[in-house]
Amino acid sequence: GMFGTWSAGAGSSGAADTPVNDLVLAYILFSLAIPPLVMWIYQMVFFGIAWYTCRYHLHRPKSLADMSGSLPGVSIVKPLMGIDTFLEGNLESHFTLQYPKYELLLCVQDEQDPVIGLVNNLRERFPNVDCRLFIGGKDGIVNPMVHNMVPAYENAKHDLVWVSTSRIRASTPILMDLVARAVQDPTVAIVHQLPFMRNDSVHGMAAIVEKVAFGCNLGKQYLSLSQLGTHIFTGMSYLVRKPYLDKVGGLAYYGRYLAEDFCLSRDLLISGYQLVLSAFPAEQMVATASLPSYKDRMVRWWRLRLSMMPVVTLVLEPLTESLLLGAYTSWAVYYLFDVNPYCAMLVHLAVWIVLDYAQLKRIQNGPLPFSFPAFLAAWWLRELLNWIVYAQGLANPRRVFWGRSTYKLQHGGLTTAVTSKPSVPM
Repeated sequence: GMFGTWSAGAGSSGAADTPVNDLVLAYILFSLAIPPLVMWIYQMVFFGIAWYTCRYHLHRPKSLADMSGSLPGVSIVKPLMGIDTFLEGNLESHFTLQYPKYELLLCVQDEQDPVIGLVNNLRERFPNVDCRLFIGGKDGIVNPMVHNMVPAYENAKHDLVWVSTSRIRASTPILMDLVARAVQDPTVAIVHQLPFMRNDSVHGMAAIVEKVAFGCNLGKQYLSLSQLGTHIFTGMSYLVRKPYLDKVGGLAYYGRYLAEDFCLSRDLLISGYQLVLSAFPAEQMVATASLPSYKDRMVRWWRLRLSMMPVVTLVLEPLTESLLLGAYTSWAVYYLFDVNPYCAMLVHLAVWIVLDYAQLKRIQNGPLPFSFPAFLAAWWLRELLNWIVYAQGLANPRRVFWGRSTYKLQHGGLTTAVTSKPSVPM
């Protein structure tokens, strides 16, 4: 039978040991076959929770109608560096917000940065907008973006601070929803957005891969874990109550971590505050999408996660990936139920791809800017690139390249700058 070849090498210990060896092996194989089935069911449940979140939460903004006249002020902190195709549109969208009381706090690292000219131009065009420009950061902060943002954050007039990174396009409905969810309950510390991309910035295969990455695997985990109230958060675009963040150390304190978003949101949760998901996905506009830059960002994020959650990142995360989970599950159903593993893998992939595509369309809430064949090509590219990300991430897990600098990670996410020279791609 199945164990004949294994028991044949039992050696001189005699035939009496063979049933024992068979039994031990059977127990080992059985215990190896159960986890992928559990994980597969778990991922299907996650698809279901993500679908529920798309259906009953996304694109269903909270109303501020009953609060008009007493809307709280908002300080918008926007870190900037350099100019790209979409930056003027992104910035202008913040100047044209229809909100009674807000201020724009724009942060630039270098006084020679060409973005300063663009900012001054917009300030002349929209003189009624309360806008301040902060040049240079706060010394002693390792994280370059936090270093850049802290002077603006510390000078914010309002308790509600919207951190909107340079790629984010603002809109009045998004700001209204962020504020409405923040004020609905005094225990809400952060209202955050699902990372996503606007259709009009999706040109070329690399941009499609990014959109698929945000809307499929990452989208499923983000939506389902948010719905379950578990810790999941990205600092791409979020509204935070400044007094609550200051209570756990303030933004400058978290500049010692490259993953400041993970650490500050974790500490707010531990302190008993809530993280709430906005009804709107983030309107990210990526001008220069390329597969190498996408891959490098994923490597950076993976290494950051590894430094903070090693077991989850090394063991559980790969098992949420369709190729590994599919191969492992196909072996399990072959071993336990004698199902053809190749057929099982094909069925698994077909189900997964259809569910991913349906979820992407639900998050989009409208037509996608590419065809189904283009989606398929991008889906496969992301899957295959992911294994390059894992391999490269493991090859040098403590080093992170970001912008022109190299950083060294310690366990728990604490970071030290190694060099500020232009980083050489690994």
